[in-house]
Amino acid sequence: MKSRMAVLLGCLVLACASCADAGGEAAVIQQADLVGDWANSAGARVHMADDHTVTASGVDHAVPDYTCPTTVRAARWQFFTRADSSGFATASDSVAEGDSLVVNVDAGDPDSQWCDLQAAVQRDYRGFNLCLVLDMDQGCTAGELLRRVPAARG
Repeated sequence: MKSRMAVLLGCLVLACASCADAGGEAAVIQQADLVGDWANSAGARVHMADDHTVTASGVDHAVPDYTCPTTVRAARWQFFTRADSSGFATASDSVAEGDSLVVNVDAGDPDSQWCDLQAAVQRDYRGFNLCLVLDMDQGCTAGELLRRVPAARG
């Protein structure tokens, strides 16, 4: 009876772990490692270009509470600078690495700032991943995390 209870408790812990924030520890990523395609198994796909432009589809599969258009054709990404002595950080094209970034979405109207996203860079046993959020106090489930799509060989 005790072994059944231990197995049941273990399964419950594993099931809950997949619901909690996922992705591992915060990590610093270089721009060269960020540039490329990122996706998740739920259908989100994001392309980060070297010129700081972003295109995306299925954003709602990475950010479930995203109420803006889920296909992004005009956006820019920037790493956040390290916080200064006052604790303030800014986003800049000149920063070549970081553990967080902002994606400024141009939705074609004055309220497009409500469509902007932030991303926490993390690293786990599978490598780098991105957790897209509306607010950096949010987290991602394992299914929402974006992972690097391997480049096609050819």
